[in-house]
Amino acid sequence: MSAHGGSPRMQELALLPVRWSGLAVAAGFAVLGMWVETAVAMLVALAQVVGWRSRLPLPWEVATSAGCLIAAISSYLLFYERFPWWDVPVHTALTGLLAVLVARVIRSASPSAADVVVTGAVLAVIWELMELAGWRWVDSTVDVAPLDTALDLLAGVVGAIAAALVWRRTRDPQS
Repeated sequence: MSAHGGSPRMQELALLPVRWSGLAVAAGFAVLGMWVETAVAMLVALAQVVGWRSRLPLPWEVATSAGCLIAAISSYLLFYERFPWWDVPVHTALTGLLAVLVARVIRSASPSAADVVVTGAVLAVIWELMELAGWRWVDSTVDVAPLDTALDLLAGVVGAIAAALVWRRTRDPQS
């Protein structure tokens, strides 16, 4: 038995959805010929595999996987169109989670809070550029209005700051 309860084998089975649900969803969409949805699900799968293989601490791995899935499912279910406010919490949470993951992979196993914030700001800009590309080449209903873009960038930076503070607190209990 492990310190966290359950056998290591059971823990590995419990982590299957955390680590492979994006790929499973992508395969399902590919079978249905839904290529845009397949591409989005592959981005989820990428984040899941990178989080796992980079040995992201388990709570961060689970939260990042769930955040990516929530963002993707929100797109599939048209939540961003139905609930215009939904975009802001998704940008906030997911940018923060991905900032920790990316900073950890690029900078070090234990990035500083500043590394996380800067990475989050860069990711927020990349996300907005991807939305612009999506609007231009994939789906003209993607919201790229200046106010939406500004709010998304602000939400991403706020999310990165929050994630940096939580990361620092969980990595350095003395702070």
